[in-house]
Amino acid sequence: MVEASIVTCTFRPGLDIALAGMRDQTFKDFEYIVVDHRYERRHDEVMALARSYGVKLIHVPEHRRNGKWSVLSSAFATGFALARGRVVIMLVDWTYAPPGWLEAHLQHHQGTPKLVYGPYTYYRSVPELKLLQPFDFSTQSSRADARCIDEDAVLRGEILPEVCPFKDGPFDPAWLPGLAKEIEPHQDTRVRGPGPGVHYTWTHLKNESLLRSELYRLNGTDVWSERGGRMSTDTEFGLRAEVSGQALWWEPAAHAHCVNPRGTVCRVLPFGVDAERYDGRWNLADCKEYFARREREIRAGDIRAKSPVTLEEMEKRLAPWRELPRIDTSQLDQPDQVYFGGEIWPNSP
Repeated sequence: MVEASIVTCTFRPGLDIALAGMRDQTFKDFEYIVVDHRYERRHDEVMALARSYGVKLIHVPEHRRNGKWSVLSSAFATGFALARGRVVIMLVDWTYAPPGWLEAHLQHHQGTPKLVYGPYTYYRSVPELKLLQPFDFSTQSSRADARCIDEDAVLRGEILPEVCPFKDGPFDPAWLPGLAKEIEPHQDTRVRGPGPGVHYTWTHLKNESLLRSELYRLNGTDVWSERGGRMSTDTEFGLRAEVSGQALWWEPAAHAHCVNPRGTVCRVLPFGVDAERYDGRWNLADCKEYFARREREIRAGDIRAKSPVTLEEMEKRLAPWRELPRIDTSQLDQPDQVYFGGEIWPNSP
């Protein structure tokens, strides 16, 4: 048992920023769990960097993959099932958590259960990259999110080193003051004093924490959301936390620094097409219909995430992963019809 488990889900090249933050934490009773879509490409290198930083790392693949499609909720479920901390904290990749960040979260997890939110600063410039071959990164900011069906060269591993993508070596937090910050509407604009009263739509699953017991009561994240790419997985989670009775609590001191890779380095995994049911997946209208259904169900008391398996079942099945030196990923791919036991649509029972 540890006091905290920090969970990061990632599919992009580059893990040195997050590991630097874990190295620099002043509170040391934690474990770091990285659920990595690129597990096979970089496991040994990731573990070596973590050891050199003195970070207790559990580095694993998603428990379920679906070909080229994004499986973010399955990734979160994997990390949650492996976590043994009293408190679980979600942290987005390419993000540096400064010293004191962990204590800022943990101070609130005594007494009344809370979902604690921390802000983050987005940076729109990144340190100079170490390129394996020339690449026009302007295509990242102009990529049409409404149609996302293929991996690009960055995601295929052709452009950047897998762990330390910067020309000057592993990430150094001293670089942060020299980076340009994002501006609205691309910056995190949530600003207020500490305390309760956060609106559930502020949930981003990028810098939040809650008791592990409460996370299990919610059954983690909604895995049905993987049927389409425009799901409000984070908002749905926040609503369930609120309806479950947790206080939604803002803590400015739990601040993190995200060297935002979305518009400058690497966008997202393929998720589908807004206007059509591409490859049998849900389109944007389906996603909206499903969220409207879930909002009605949640407000009626259904706080458990929809998933083919419970976190309790996954905890037992994945327990050996905490100790395995290497995980066999050859049997992890499960198309939707296999994973869900048939077709599911927004109105499926």
